[in-house]
Amino acid sequence: MFALTVISILLQSILVSTKTHFVYWNSTNPVFRIDNTDNILDVNSGNLATEYDQMHLICPNSGEQHVVYSVSKEEYVSCRVSNPRPKIVAVCDKPGAFKYFTITFRSFSPTPGGLEFKPGQTYYLISTSTSRDLHRRAGGYCSTHNMKMSINVAENGLKEEKSSGSSGFERSTSSPIYRAVTTPRYSTTSNSIPVYYYRSKTPGIHSSDYIYYYSPRDLVQLKLKAKKHENSINVENETYTAARLTSSAGTWSLNILLVLIPALAVLL
Repeated sequence: MFALTVISILLQSILVSTKTHFVYWNSTNPVFRIDNTDNILDVNSGNLATEYDQMHLICPNSGEQHVVYSVSKEEYVSCRVSNPRPKIVAVCDKPGAFKYFTITFRSFSPTPGGLEFKPGQTYYLISTSTSRDLHRRAGGYCSTHNMKMSINVAENGLKEEKSSGSSGFERSTSSPIYRAVTTPRYSTTSNSIPVYYYRSKTPGIHSSDYIYYYSPRDLVQLKLKAKKHENSINVENETYTAARLTSSAGTWSLNILLVLIPALAVLL
């Protein structure tokens, strides 16, 4: 019971915004009587740009078989499918079994080769089948039982799409997000000097905590200290890289001392 209630509510919500048409494609259906105009269907009247009427084409369960074609106005009038590759809307080839096809009257089709219904245009459906020939393309039920239907697509959707688009743009421009994105991050004073404003990404930390100011004198002293430090490093490197005494140099000095010692002993 609960499931049925939910389904009925969903169906009611759908029917509020769009209209659903149920067409029993049967030769005994009164809509195909030649003395009335019930086979002329008006769709999408008063709908918004994103709302589309639907039609459920229900196959007959009386033993009849039909192939429903989407045709031109000339083919509609003459009950003859002259297009070698016509658009097939429905195939009712299982008598006694419940079968239906849903047509959505929208200006674009999500599937390649699907039916598209442009605003302000009229579209035509016919069935030229017979009780003995399902795929007959001339006469058939179209001629004997007036099984044809014209569908007039209203222009309201296109007009309301423009108006709704402008109102939607106005609503978007008034939103806080739009203003935050489009508002410039700086303002100009009367002397045309830009004044910049910066915002910290962390709310608890101010941007001034990360800005350090130095006077020109401090910068000069820092530069001198850096130069002095660099010079001291160079002196240490030169002392470290000076050539050391080799073993040959030490032997030469010892020989000189051995020669000088006897001479000094004589003088003394």
